[in-house]
Parts: sequence; structure tokens; C-alpha cells
Amino acid sequence: MLEIKQEQKIAPVLTQRLQQAIKLLQLSRMELLEVIEEELKENPVLEIEEKEDEQRVEDVSEREDMIEFLEKYSPSENYEEYEEREFPDYERTLKKGQNLRDYLRWQISLSDFNTQERQAAEWIIENIDDNGYLISEPDEIANQSNFDKNLILSVLEKIKKLDPPGVGAKDLKECILLQYHAREEKDPLFELVLKRYFELLKNGRIIDISRKTGIPLTKVKEIYEKLKTFDPKPGRTFADEATVYVVPDVYVVKKEDGFDVLLNDEELPELKISRYYVDLYLNNKIDTETRKFIKNKIKQAEWFIKSIEQRQKTLYLVAKSIVRFQEEFLRKGIKYLKPLTLKDVAMDIGVHESTVSRITTNKYMSTPFGVYEMKFFFPQGIDKDGGDSVSADSVMNLIKELVEKENKKKPLTDDEIAKILKEKYGIKIARRTVVKYREQLNIRSSRQRRERI
Repeated sequence: MLEIKQEQKIAPVLTQRLQQAIKLLQLSRMELLEVIEEELKENPVLEIEEKEDEQRVEDVSEREDMIEFLEKYSPSENYEEYEEREFPDYERTLKKGQNLRDYLRWQISLSDFNTQERQAAEWIIENIDDNGYLISEPDEIANQSNFDKNLILSVLEKIKKLDPPGVGAKDLKECILLQYHAREEKDPLFELVLKRYFELLKNGRIIDISRKTGIPLTKVKEIYEKLKTFDPKPGRTFADEATVYVVPDVYVVKKEDGFDVLLNDEELPELKISRYYVDLYLNNKIDTETRKFIKNKIKQAEWFIKSIEQRQKTLYLVAKSIVRFQEEFLRKGIKYLKPLTLKDVAMDIGVHESTVSRITTNKYMSTPFGVYEMKFFFPQGIDKDGGDSVSADSVMNLIKELVEKENKKKPLTDDEIAKILKEKYGIKIARRTVVKYREQLNIRSSRQRRERI
């Protein structure tokens, strides 16, 4: 019984510490600095190591139970020191905003969509506009793609559960309902009014709603105010041409024999355990409660320092793995970006997929071709008939070849290119995808190409 009670006391502490370590993995650089600042305020035992201070905590062997966590921690030897290395110039901190459809594809690549569902999802995504709404009927998408309507409908339901909430809706009413369900709220009156009297609610006709339903006017007003908390255009935060500046978490620098991976630790403070509190703990004159308090804070500081070091080590290893897989892109450019999954990187460095997912969230990598969010390096492959997969750059090269060999008096339309890719190469992509790849290749439309002759 005594052992059981002890486990019940320790388990919550371990769980809390593990949760903290997991949380640190997915924090952005700025968020990590904020957490460190808060931890320094909350834990008096934790201090910032001044650069000129080379002292180590002295031997405390008389307290064997303290040895494990009273060591002065130094950076892991598993990643390179780079203080004197030259970083890329400031202009490479420029990046383009993320496209809504690419964001949906990335989420699908991490979800339990099978091969056929992913192919169907591509057709659906290409029929979602920049505001996040489905602009074609499922029947129309089914006819265009030759997929069964029931498959289109089932995949559409899965897409509606993706981020941002409300994506894939056919109209404003459904968009609001999807966001409402995503909040996991239970408000029967709100649901009733939204489903039955949406047009009145949308136009603010709260008196009419109150008369028709018998719901008090004050309550209807609350429902109307709640409606305003939902986003009528959930996809508008994703803009193709939006320009932002970011501070990279990782720098990839080209060398003669390959690429260097450098972590941006410039503003990240080096933490240590306060010698003052260690000496105080070792002082036999302090009372039991004070000793217990200091010991707990030292253990807390130890875990925090280890968690940050583990975060940095994991970030480095994942970045190195990405560089190995995407070396052709780093040498030749975006056309050579290869299909890559979280599982590929996880197996490469010996961690779980969820770890790779967390450490690539809100992190940016500076490359010879600009700054990209780390999840950018995990593009979904385009499935071919027979179950094989082909990368986007391969499809783009095929499109380029088709255009080069076309009849200049009658250039291929985007629909015709999509048809050829399907019939000749077994690659099923939407016309809109052909347009996107053609524009990336700086190839004009068929009408414009004809006009040049």
C-alpha cells in the first residue's frame, strides 16, 4: 500500500514535467524566450550564465542524492558550435505567406487519408476558394474527377474537420456551424436560431426572431453578439502574396562539400543552477521546509534546462535530416523539392513522428533560396495509378516538356494537359493544379502562347 501511495504522488509530477518538455518542442523561438523569462521569474534557483563566468558548481559529493541534478549543464555535443560562423544576410529573412490549399494538403499528409482519399481530396481542395468556401457542387467534382460521389462526400466531411474551422463549407450558414462545432460548445438556443432563422439573425433582426420563437429579446441579442465572434471568411488569413519577415530558427549554409546546419541560439540565454541556493541547501542549519523547497526548485530547474537542451538537439537533428532528404532542392531550387513524410525523418533520426511534427511547428529554416517554414519541406507526393507516387517537380517537368513539344498553332489548354497526364502517365491532377504548376514555370496560358506566334 505504501508503494502505491508513492506512485500516486510521483506520477502527476512526472506527467507535468513531460508535458512541459513536449510543450517546449512546439514553441516558436519568441515563445521559447518568453517561457524562459517566466521560468526565471518563477524559479529563484534558475539563473542566466554570464559569458565571463566560467565557474562550475563545486563538488557536492557529501549529498549523493544531489549529484544528479547539481551539475552545470553545457551545450550538447551532438550539434555543432557556430559562434564564429557567418550567417546568411538579412534579406533571406523574407518569406511569402502560406497558401490555404497548400496548408490543407499539409494537414492531409499528416492525417489518416488513404491513397484514393488523397487523390479525391486534391480535387476538392482545388475547388475551395481563397475565403475557404467550396465553389463547386460535389456532383460536379465527382464528374470532373471520375470519382464516386459518395467518396467525394466522405472526403469532404474529413476536410471540413481540418484547420481553419469552417473550411470547405458551401455557404456562410454551414461555415458558422462548422466553427461552432469545432469549439465543442453546447448551446441549444444558439443552434436553434442559427439553423432555423439564419437569414433573420444574419441581418440583425432580433425583434422578429424573438417574436417568432418566444425567446427573450435580451437572449436573442446575446445570440446575435455570439454570431459576430465567428469568422465569415476563414481562409482569408492565408494570402499567396503576403510578405512577412521572420527570424530563422535554423540556418542552412552551403559549403564546398555540402551544407552546414546552424541553430540560431543568438538570443537564447545559457541557464544554470544558482550556486547560492546549492550552498544554502547544503547548509545544515536551515529548516526542513526550506530545504524541501530548495530541493524541489533545483529539480525543477534541472528538468527545465534538460528540456531546452533536448529541444535544441531535436531541432538540430531534424534539420540535418531534412537537409539530407532535400539536398537536391538546396542545390537546384524549388522545382527539386521531393515528397517527404514525417515518418521518413522520424525513422532517420530514431524518434516518434509526433516529435518531428511538434519540432517543425512554428519553426523557420533559412536556405540558399530563402526562408521557409520547416513543414514546407514535407510536400505530399502526387499519387499515380498503381499506387506509386511522383513528386511535384517531376510533374512540372512533364508539363514543361508537353508545352515545348506542342503544336504552336494550337497550344495545349490546361484541361488538355491534365487529360494527357492522366491518360499517358497515370497522374491524376486537377486543371487548377496544372495552372499553378504552369505559373510556377513562368509558362503563359494557351491563349497567350497562341498570340505570340
